[in-house]
Amino acid sequence: MPKDENVQHITKMAELQEFFSSHRSWYYRGQKDPSWKLETTLERATKRLGVEQAEYERTVFREYRRHAHSFLTRTPAEDDVLEWLALMQHYGAPTRLLDFTKSFWIALYFAIEDADKDCVVWAINPETLGQKRGDFNKKLKDNIANGKGKEASLYHDVPFYSNDRLTLQKGTFIFSMDLSTTFQDQVVGEHRVAN
Repeated sequence: MPKDENVQHITKMAELQEFFSSHRSWYYRGQKDPSWKLETTLERATKRLGVEQAEYERTVFREYRRHAHSFLTRTPAEDDVLEWLALMQHYGAPTRLLDFTKSFWIALYFAIEDADKDCVVWAINPETLGQKRGDFNKKLKDNIANGKGKEASLYHDVPFYSNDRLTLQKGTFIFSMDLSTTFQDQVVGEHRVAN
């Protein structure tokens, strides 16, 4: 985990309760290993394959949508890009979405569930995330199709139609419109984490 003045190391239950009490409306992500970066499945897949993110995402997005009707009883509306991405994420396809939760305690569970040693809960202030304006699905579709609308902001959203797991985990997705900068750098570099 990067050394940063915004990173807190908590070792006692009372400190956890105090942290949670002062950051109730934030978004959280628990990870069992503090050395793991905040990386989307798209970042991990393209790094492993040695390919460029935007082109790979375009291909996977197009192919998933072409074949989804073969294995799903209901597919999202053609223009509901966020719902398509969430569905892809649910079934294990690489996407630009990174799962967070509105519950500190759920994130803590995911952090400690299989942890051997130290673990981490990332906390992001939603007020530091971009505001979606206009037809955001069209902007996201254009961004995937041709890189239009690259912005340094991170955004959060949940599709209108959600799955049980996302609902039970009080989940939300955080994502970027600029794939040229890592998710980690966009979060830590902009000091969106708890301080």
